[in-house]
Amino acid sequence: MTHTEVENPLDLYYWLALERVPRVGPLTIAKLIAVFGNPKTVLEVSAADLRRQVGLSQKLSEIISEYVPPEKDIRKDIEILKETNTKLILRWDQSYPSDLKEVHDPPAMLFVRGNIAACNDRAVGIVGTRNPTAYGLDMTRSLTRDFVRAGITVVSGLARGIDTECHKTALKEGGKTIGVLGCGINIVYPRENGPLIDGMAQAGAVVSEFRPGIQPLGTNFYRRNRIISGMSKGVIVVEAALGSGSLITAKHALDQNRDVFAVPGNTLNSRSAGPHHLLKQGAGLVERASDVIENLFAPAVSIRQPTLFPKSLDLSLSPEAERIYETIDLDPIHIDLICEAVKIEVGKVSGLLLELELNGFVRQYPGKMFARSHD
Repeated sequence: MTHTEVENPLDLYYWLALERVPRVGPLTIAKLIAVFGNPKTVLEVSAADLRRQVGLSQKLSEIISEYVPPEKDIRKDIEILKETNTKLILRWDQSYPSDLKEVHDPPAMLFVRGNIAACNDRAVGIVGTRNPTAYGLDMTRSLTRDFVRAGITVVSGLARGIDTECHKTALKEGGKTIGVLGCGINIVYPRENGPLIDGMAQAGAVVSEFRPGIQPLGTNFYRRNRIISGMSKGVIVVEAALGSGSLITAKHALDQNRDVFAVPGNTLNSRSAGPHHLLKQGAGLVERASDVIENLFAPAVSIRQPTLFPKSLDLSLSPEAERIYETIDLDPIHIDLICEAVKIEVGKVSGLLLELELNGFVRQYPGKMFARSHD
């Protein structure tokens, strides 16, 4: 069975109708299509034929055969897909993500904004907490930057925190990124990510297995997470508490025979508990993108490995600026502590920090906190 995305309005209508049938999920849809070939036929056959030819239970066979599609609602969905320039891609289509096809229960249908086929060769998933530390954000930016420079697509879940930083960095670097929603393709969640989603639809892809209008219910994210891992060769957990959704994504990855990686962190911070748990269970330790690339893609992929710190301050900075730079490390430090360490008054330190920041050696964080830049 071969498709090239669903463009015929009549075909689209019946696919959307089949998706709405109660108790019919991706595995059942796959069985039905394998026997009957198309959704219109599935919705027209008798309960006896469904039971005899597909092996469904009597109850489910009756539900399918007696189902009356809500025509008005389906027509509305079709209009939304048209307005948002969303395509319906089936698991039998050539453009369907090849890695996702290999999992136990791939979505029978994906609603896609953007060009998913262009992002389909090599991908890694990056997930983490919605409330990251400055260190977690720095690591996310560093990893993402090097992945996209190596031509690797970055997949995440468009949640606040680590996910959002991952997608933003990929777009900033001109790379490919895929966001997987836990709601309908027309629902902007979180609300502030509207511009980000639009940007990803232009330079990457935003996907969902949920029809238009489905709200971001908690139960949806378990299903969303299996798609993140299923589209990736491996999954990296940056920061996450024990029991978080990020660890569920890691579990999906293991179930799908994907590699799991984790970024170590501060042992006193609860956000490090999830990655450290994974590391104890045998996850690959990640300090930089090359740790993952060498494991999953080498020797086909290579990146220019930047140094963690500049080798020297060769831009004729003042001795005071060099003293300040030597005081600062990877972890953000408050300006008052910098002043105390270098014995320079705060006004002058502020100017010198600005000089270092403009030259790319220092990054400023909220609350007058400063740390060495990873760039």
